[in-house]
Amino acid sequence: MSLVYRSIVTVPLDHDVIASTSTVLSQWLSKRGTAGARVSFTHSGAYELSKRSRAMVLRHDNREEDISFLRLTTESDKPDGVWRTTVTAVSDPQRLAHRYIWIDMTADPRSDVSGSERLDIAPPDAVRMLLDEVPGFDGGHRLPAEPKIVRGKEDGAVRALIDSIGDPGRHLAVVVSVPPADMTVAGWRETMSGVLSRSTGMCAGYVLDAAAQEQVDALLPHGFDVPHGGVRTFLPRVEFSDTSDGLRHPRMSAHTLDSARDGGRVRAWVSLALARSVRDNALDSPLPPALRDIDSLLNEEEIDVFIQEEEDSDPTVPSRPTPLMSASPQVTEIIMLLKGRLSDKALEAKRLGTEARRLNTRTTELTRERERLAAELTELTEELDSAREALHAARHELTWLRGRLHEEGLYRLASEAVPPDPRQRPPQKVEDLLERITDDHYFPHLFFTIEDRDTVRELTGSRKENLWVARAWEALLALDDYARYQLEHPDSSLSFHAYLREPPDGYRAIPVRRLAAQESDHVRNRDKLSDKRVFKVPHQVDPSGEVPMFAHIKLDTEYGICPRLYFYPHLGPQTTNRIYIGYLGRHLPIQHTN
Repeated sequence: MSLVYRSIVTVPLDHDVIASTSTVLSQWLSKRGTAGARVSFTHSGAYELSKRSRAMVLRHDNREEDISFLRLTTESDKPDGVWRTTVTAVSDPQRLAHRYIWIDMTADPRSDVSGSERLDIAPPDAVRMLLDEVPGFDGGHRLPAEPKIVRGKEDGAVRALIDSIGDPGRHLAVVVSVPPADMTVAGWRETMSGVLSRSTGMCAGYVLDAAAQEQVDALLPHGFDVPHGGVRTFLPRVEFSDTSDGLRHPRMSAHTLDSARDGGRVRAWVSLALARSVRDNALDSPLPPALRDIDSLLNEEEIDVFIQEEEDSDPTVPSRPTPLMSASPQVTEIIMLLKGRLSDKALEAKRLGTEARRLNTRTTELTRERERLAAELTELTEELDSAREALHAARHELTWLRGRLHEEGLYRLASEAVPPDPRQRPPQKVEDLLERITDDHYFPHLFFTIEDRDTVRELTGSRKENLWVARAWEALLALDDYARYQLEHPDSSLSFHAYLREPPDGYRAIPVRRLAAQESDHVRNRDKLSDKRVFKVPHQVDPSGEVPMFAHIKLDTEYGICPRLYFYPHLGPQTTNRIYIGYLGRHLPIQHTN
């Protein structure tokens, strides 16, 4: 299936996005009849809406971490192909600065329909209903469901529009139009509502009155004008300082628009032409990294729910009464033989249908994974460019320093070879990490009490093994240096959190956001959960030989294994002056997660 529509909006944290989305989607499905009205959004499940349409609800809740994900996927068999609409609402205030809603629509055209340009692509009605109900934002500005009138006499209205156009956080297009001379502002807004109906959720539409148009002309640089009686589409990342960037933003002149309209009616090709650039921009915008992780998680759960529904269904084919059943025994025998073969064929067809849907889901998942990898490649390329610049600067500095040594007459020193770096490269594999953490040479101020090495080895083989090992190594170096700092500054009462927030010169650290200095009350006050965080220590630390360790370092924030490193500092007077590492492995349980 190919992606043909995408809309992503952020929602303020004070809005219950899951409840609002559930209400809107219930209303949307109710329009499909009684089957749609029976769909429940309180738990995961699959539903048959009709002979040619299906729905699946995924509900993922984790009250301990205040996480809620809701996804509705509908699939319809239409004459031009199979259409699939996915609406996802995300609430994770501990990890995300906003709540999110995103809508994807994919199409699998029939063999005689070539390319998405031949398909009649229109946003689902659910998009307009959601934008009317939920305060959705693109960047720092509201995303309206229909074009908004901008009046020059309203304080700050024009300034807000200019800010929206230049907003660096904007991902969707902004479409600005000016009414022709024979149309009122309100009448032209109604016209543009119809014109932009194919772009709902992928752009913010605005209509300028005469006073606003005059102010916009004065504020926008040359080359970025909105034609009088025409339309201008501003794509994201507008560079007002670069006049050539104006060519990147599609412009429809008044003459072109006049040739396509009859009073307030505009021909359909105008809507299609405006929607093309708007949609291409929306489809080229990958999901943010955090949403890609959530998307992968929900894709896995979708497959699990689908397989479970298939296993729970009755595989038998019901027999249908027929007048021939009362015929002769020979005819009856033939009929029963044919019914048996038909039943076998029906079961095989059902199995193939299940496999086809599974492969379609996998194809969609791989498409999204390709988008994620493309975005990750872009980030890594930027890091590589930055590293190359740093290398170039270091080489330039080295050349300059050797030149200065020559100028000072220190010829032998200038030509001397650099001694080898005494520091060993960080480990890249789990086994290498396990071998090093038991060597006091690397971490003289740490003590490892990890009894079950299999919890560490469970991290082996993942595509993120190198990342987790590198972050564990960085965390251990930071903990060792923190213990060294406390030894060298006995009068200091600096906590590890304060140490990471402002690392002292000459001491290693990690980003403070990776540290969780304490577990939640829910975990600490429930024996079943807190007991999982009790680890071994020497008897000099505690006579019982074990202590609860609630402080930990997050080696990953992605949903899934999400490794953690638990530690217990025993520093200061009358202590062993060491930090004890009790656990390194997958995220410990917090509560049952749906």
